Amino acid sequence: MTMTVRFLLNGKPRIVRDVEATRTVLQHLRVHERALGTKEGCAEGDCGACTVAVGRPNGEGGFDFRAVNSCILLTAELDGCAVTTVEGLADAGDNAHPAQAKLVEHHGSQCGYCTPGIAMSLFAHEREGRSGATDDIHLTLSGNLCRCTGYRPIVDAAKDMVACGRSAEFDARERKWRGELDALIEEEAGDKALIDIAGFEAPADLRELDRLLAKHPDARILAGGTDLGVAVAKRAENPGPLISLSRLDALKMIEEGEDGVVIGAAVTYEEALPTLDRHFPAFAGIVRRIGSRQVRNLGTIGGNICNASPIGDSAPCLLALNAEVVLRSVEGRRKIPLDSFFVAYRKTALKPGEYLEAIHVPFLGEGDVFRAYKLSKRYDQDISTVSAAFRLTINGGQIVAARAAFGGMAATPARAGGLEKALVGATPERSTEAAGRLDDDFRPLSDFRGSAAYRLAAARGLVERLMLDVAGEETPREVWAL
Repeated sequence: MTMTVRFLLNGKPRIVRDVEATRTVLQHLRVHERALGTKEGCAEGDCGACTVAVGRPNGEGGFDFRAVNSCILLTAELDGCAVTTVEGLADAGDNAHPAQAKLVEHHGSQCGYCTPGIAMSLFAHEREGRSGATDDIHLTLSGNLCRCTGYRPIVDAAKDMVACGRSAEFDARERKWRGELDALIEEEAGDKALIDIAGFEAPADLRELDRLLAKHPDARILAGGTDLGVAVAKRAENPGPLISLSRLDALKMIEEGEDGVVIGAAVTYEEALPTLDRHFPAFAGIVRRIGSRQVRNLGTIGGNICNASPIGDSAPCLLALNAEVVLRSVEGRRKIPLDSFFVAYRKTALKPGEYLEAIHVPFLGEGDVFRAYKLSKRYDQDISTVSAAFRLTINGGQIVAARAAFGGMAATPARAGGLEKALVGATPERSTEAAGRLDDDFRPLSDFRGSAAYRLAAARGLVERLMLDVAGEETPREVWAL
């Protein structure tokens, strides 16, 4: 149950044989490469101490570098990539990269444990051409915890780094690396990371994926792996046979048509954000709270749906938006409403050998408004206690149609049929009455995130907030923004 993986590490070719399917990138770096600048903090993708930049080849002769949590990324997923760690930032003359130099100049480090991960997040920020706007920098750093420095000097370093412009020296290095990676892949073309279905497969096209799943319907599909990676890193679980979607560009497409947008199952949260910002900004706001930029660079909307968690944050939004899912197998395709996809706790309508190919999300129509809310113990990067999404059609100031979906209120993400009927014709003055219908729609459970009574009260409060929002009345400011 091992494989061979070909990649660049800080510009140096690597052909790593006998890689276990459960070896994380962090384990490989620290144990097998002795690249000790990359640290383990939480082993679940929260603290950012393990951040590295993974570059996938682009069409411009370089790489698209993205910051990721190496503690929850499997080493097999590095095949065909360029990996940069903090040891690889300085140039041949040992001159620091601007991400490092500006952290030093602005005193952005104290104990230094978290600093390599912060430097790698800033490096990815620079490689992606992101701005020096405070909000964008905060998003970049939101997945890097620093207990002792405080963030002001780190943010100052980031702004100064952006002001210096893109590193021409690293541009040249990147082009050189691309040539070396292409040569490595060509030289080792017969020794791919497609070794044994007993451990790991990475099909190159959908027909190959169809055949693999038909032959091995019990194999697990690996998309972003942000949940699976935690199970491997934190609980030492063996996930069993894996089929990776990393090579399947057909599942990474976003297409905008006349009636809606189609999102491929392997599109990451971060890749989907520009489209969501244009058409469903409230949905984009929820996505930005799902996890850090490192997590959003790995995690996929399709994976979040297929996990079928009752507190998955994308499902209520998609249910309220009347999304449909395209399911595929060797026998062909079928399209079903997302309402029919969730059948029980952590169970979906997927048949053996079938997988999620794409999600179709209809555009809002004239008079439609969409709102989404999330309640959690921590504002950013926390699991929901209750989440809700609403699509209302308003005509002449009156609600004439409604779709309402909730997470954390049942065994699956679910619509609230009674509430939907009560919202038609409702006014802010009658919002409490409408919200009371939730008592008939749901019987939530109590757990450490919230009691059943709290969940019902919180959900009713979200309905009342919705009514104030759509009426244009000023609502209380978010506590986090004060």
